[in-house]
Amino acid sequence: MLVQGDADKKIWVDFQQRVAKAPEQVLRYSRSSGAKPLWPMASGRASKSEIPNCKSCGGSLCFEFQVMPQLLFFFGGKNDRESLDWATIVVYTCANSCDSSLSYKEEFVWVQLYSQTT
Repeated sequence: MLVQGDADKKIWVDFQQRVAKAPEQVLRYSRSSGAKPLWPMASGRASKSEIPNCKSCGGSLCFEFQVMPQLLFFFGGKNDRESLDWATIVVYTCANSCDSSLSYKEEFVWVQLYSQTT
């Protein structure tokens, strides 16, 4: 039986192996159909029901890019409770790329925190 802690460890190992191919990468972008974020943990992921529809056209949102935790290194992050910290930041945008008269459109951001597993 696989428990949540074991799932997180397996996902973390897979994440580390993938990131090792480009350790300086701080942003992952993909607008291709079916693209998915690279999650560092099993827990704290956005479920389909938690991702809202586009506020402009009502269509679905899809994964567009994510900010990797490696960016924290470039911010000079410290390892304490007051420091900026995240596992990953995932941005979802309108799958229809709908046109709107607004000068900007609100997208949806999901922040996966390390503390969600502790």
